Amino acid sequence: MNRSAARIALLAGVLSAIAIAGCGGGNGASEGGQPAGPPPAVIAKANSNCRYLRREAKEIGRGALAGYTPASALQTTTERLVKPSIALLERVAKRQQALKPEADDSWFGLYADLFDPIVVTAQERLRAGRENDYGQARDLEELLTSLGLEQKAAARQASLRDCNVDFQHILLSSLSE
Repeated sequence: MNRSAARIALLAGVLSAIAIAGCGGGNGASEGGQPAGPPPAVIAKANSNCRYLRREAKEIGRGALAGYTPASALQTTTERLVKPSIALLERVAKRQQALKPEADDSWFGLYADLFDPIVVTAQERLRAGRENDYGQARDLEELLTSLGLEQKAAARQASLRDCNVDFQHILLSSLSE
C-alpha cells in the first residue's frame, strides 16, 4: 500500500470513529425525549461562521480564474482553489470546534470534528495536485465530497441551517459568477 492509500485508509478509520462517537454522548435529549440540540446562542454563532465560510469560499472561487494563464486544470484547481481553501477551512474549524463545549450536542460535535479529516484530506489533495497525480487527486476529491456530505447531514441534525452547505459546490459554482 502506498503512502497516499495508507493515509486515505487512516482517514476512513478516523471518519468511522467520529461517526460512532457522534451517535452518543452530549445532552442527547430533553426531558420530553426530544433532542435538545445546541443552545440558540451557539446555533447563532455557528451559523454566522458558516455564512463567513460561504462568503470567503465564493471569493476564492471568483478569484481563481483572475489573471488565468493556460495551465493544466489540475494545477489551476490545486493552486487557486485547494491551497487557499485550506487556510479558510482551518479558520472555520477552529471557530466551530471552540463552540463544542457550549453546544454540548453530539451532532454538533460530529459536525465540528469532521473539519479535521476534511482539512487533512484537502492538504493531501494539495500534495497530489502538486505532484501531478491525477488519480490520487480525483480520489481525494471524492473523499472530500463524502466527508462534506457527512458534515452537511450532521449540521442539519444539529439545526445549523446555514452550515447545511456543500463547500466544494460553492467553490465550483462561484467560478462562473
